[in-house]
Amino acid sequence: VLFGSAFAKLQDVGKPFTRCGFTRRYLQFITGPPPRLYNKTTETVYVLPIGGEIKQWTGRNCPVEGCNFELCLYSVGAPPRTFPLCPNCFNKPNAEWGQVPGEDTTTTPGDEEDENKERSIRRMAGKNMIRECPHPDKMPLIEEMTVSPDPESNGVLILDPHLGPKWRLVSTREP
Repeated sequence: VLFGSAFAKLQDVGKPFTRCGFTRRYLQFITGPPPRLYNKTTETVYVLPIGGEIKQWTGRNCPVEGCNFELCLYSVGAPPRTFPLCPNCFNKPNAEWGQVPGEDTTTTPGDEEDENKERSIRRMAGKNMIRECPHPDKMPLIEEMTVSPDPESNGVLILDPHLGPKWRLVSTREP
């Protein structure tokens, strides 16, 4: 068959990966592209960063009030640098946390809703390759792991969550 395609429903693909903070049910991991998590109960899609590897973490939950999503790990680069990742906070960043990595800082007042929609479209289209920490430096999860500011990259140095007990410091911004 020339140009044959097969399609499957989102609810039929993926594997249970991490728990949703709202329903406490497992989110299905769909490798993509783009990689994403899907909640079968609410039919919500959480797009994940592109450019690295998404891994499961040990059942730790996001410290942001009202979030409670189970955290993942995002590894990028060579040698790999690993960062904590909350699927909900990545898709709905709080403006108080600072600039979102890979985002443009020019925003017109009153256009916040449009900016959020455009951010979502860019992520779904796979145009949001992230080669650094996917969260802003002032996010509570990143602040919890911060050791010191990084003067070379204008980011912060955090403990690499993947390498304990052989801890190492990694910068949240591109080296």
